[in-house]
Amino acid sequence: MSTIKKILVIGAGIAGPAVCYWLRKFGFSPILIEKSASIRKGGHALDVRGAAIDLVKRMGIYEKICNLRSQVEFGRYVDAEGKVLHEEKGEKFCYRQGEDVEIIRGDLVKILIDAIEGVPCHFNQLINSIKQSDDDVEVQFKDGRTEYYDLVIGADGLHSTTRRMVFDKDEYKLIDFGSFFSVFSIPNYLNLNHTEVQCEANQKLISITSDKNPKIAEAAFMFRAQNVLNNIRDENKQQRFLHDNFQDFGWEASKILELMLSSDDFYFDSVTQVKMESWTKGRVALLGDAGYSASPISGQGNNLALVGAYILAGELKQAGGNYHRAFYRYNELLHPFVEANQKLGVLVNESFLVRDEVNREVAEARSNEIMEEVKIASNMISLPEYK
Repeated sequence: MSTIKKILVIGAGIAGPAVCYWLRKFGFSPILIEKSASIRKGGHALDVRGAAIDLVKRMGIYEKICNLRSQVEFGRYVDAEGKVLHEEKGEKFCYRQGEDVEIIRGDLVKILIDAIEGVPCHFNQLINSIKQSDDDVEVQFKDGRTEYYDLVIGADGLHSTTRRMVFDKDEYKLIDFGSFFSVFSIPNYLNLNHTEVQCEANQKLISITSDKNPKIAEAAFMFRAQNVLNNIRDENKQQRFLHDNFQDFGWEASKILELMLSSDDFYFDSVTQVKMESWTKGRVALLGDAGYSASPISGQGNNLALVGAYILAGELKQAGGNYHRAFYRYNELLHPFVEANQKLGVLVNESFLVRDEVNREVAEARSNEIMEEVKIASNMISLPEYK
C-alpha cells in the first residue's frame, strides 16, 4: 500500500460512517468528524434497496436493519375533511419490493456508527479552511487547530461546506425543484397503528405515520411555493414558512403545526439536486448528497451514499492508494448509477404535489410507475469485488 493512510471524513450521516467502514476494512486510517453535537435522531423513513442490500449484508448489518425496520402495513389517502379516498398495502404505498427494508434515518445512522467502533469520531468540529498541496491537505479548524491529512472526503450533505471550500462555483450546479420537504416527530394523537395517512391537494402534501412506537408519529410536509424563503438554514424562518403555506390547508394541518413548535427533531430543506461532472479535486473527494444529491424525496439518497462509499474506498484499495487513479475510477463507475437515480428524483418530484385530490386511479398509476423506476434505478450498477 502507498503512503496514503490518514483520511479525514467530514460528516457523520450515512455516507461518512459507511465510507469509514470500508476504508478501515481496506487498510486505511479514517477519522470521522461532524459539526453537530451528536448524531441526528429520528428523521424520515428511507429504504435500503437494490445494490445497497448486497452491501449492508457484506457489512453484517442487514439483520440489524431488519430488526429496526419501519412497520407501515397500510397507506391511506384522505381529503381535507378526513374522508378516505383510497387505501393501499404498505409494500405498494412505500414502494418496497423483495428484500427492500424501510428504516428511520436516525436508526440507520446509529447502526452505521456502531459498525465503525474504534474509528476516531469527533463531534462539534467546525472547519475554517481546506488547503491542498502536492503532499497533503491542510485543514484549519475553528478552534484554532491545524491538522494535515493524506486525503479528505466530504460527506457533509446537500449544503456541503467541503464542496463550497474546495470547488469553484462553476464546478457544481444546485438544481432547485421549487419544492420543500419537512419532517418531525409528534405525539400519535390520531392513534394510528402501523399506518401512514396522506392528504394531498393544491400542490401540497401532509402525511402522518406511526409504526413501531405507538406513542409517536412522524409528520411530513412537502409542497411547492411561489414565494421565496430567505436564509433557508434558519429554523424559526423555516417553521414560519411552513405555517404560512399550510395554515389554510385543512385536515390535520393546524394541529400538526401547533405540535411542530415543541418537536425536538425538526428537519426542513429544499428539494434540490447536486450536479457535478467530477466529484473529486486534487486530494479531496465528495461523497453522497454533497456531490450527487438526488433530492430528499427521491428515496435513493442513502443508497447512493452506501454504494458510493463502497466504490470510493474500494478503488483506493484497488489502486494501492494511488488516489489519482482511484478518483478517476470512482467518477467513471458511479456516474451512470447517479444519473439514473437523479432521473428518478425528477420523476418523484413531478408525480407528487398534484392540484387535485388523489383518487384511486391517480394513486395506483403513480405507485406502479414509481415502483418500476425504483427497481431499475436502484439496481443500475454491478458492484466490483475488491479483494
